[in-house]
Amino acid sequence: MATMIKRLAFVFAVGVSVAVVAAPAGSAGLLTCPGNLQPFAQFGDNNDYFGFSNNGFENGTTGWNLSGASVVSGNEPWDVSGTGSHSLSIGPGGTAASPRVCTALLAPDWRMFAKSSGADGSLRAQIVFYGLLGNVTGILNVTNFDSSGYDSWEPSANVPSLLSLPLATVSAQLRLTNTGSSGTWQVDDVYVDPWGMRG
Repeated sequence: MATMIKRLAFVFAVGVSVAVVAAPAGSAGLLTCPGNLQPFAQFGDNNDYFGFSNNGFENGTTGWNLSGASVVSGNEPWDVSGTGSHSLSIGPGGTAASPRVCTALLAPDWRMFAKSSGADGSLRAQIVFYGLLGNVTGILNVTNFDSSGYDSWEPSANVPSLLSLPLATVSAQLRLTNTGSSGTWQVDDVYVDPWGMRG
């Protein structure tokens, strides 16, 4: 029995080592999740978060995959990322997928600022998980934000994920969809809590 446990531990260690070595060049930094910012502290959330490239849309659409969405003028009013002037607008049925970020072998939470501009449907947030080869290892339909609670800019509730991820999962992506048939959703300053499932 002890020998079997040692063998399993060895296989796990080798697997993690291979994952680190084999991570694609475009995924640099995916396995390091600093989590040293507290952008939501003034709202009673003292958890540590990290930002990622163009999480505030100040570099246009760079890093984001958009359909029926665009970067527009107008920033969330608290300027938690520093002075900004842009945000994301998602039209009816439109979607926006973030750059892929680190999972650190854990399950990240996401949080952002959001505003409904006459949207007659919710903002759906999904988390998509990817493996070493860019394959999808899981999709979570986790959160729907009701437009009635976001008539003006508000910090969103957490978008949680699960701890039971496949071992080969190395990155995660936030996918946002405007489920309405009219009106828009605006989003700004998206952050990730790498230690989201604290128990």
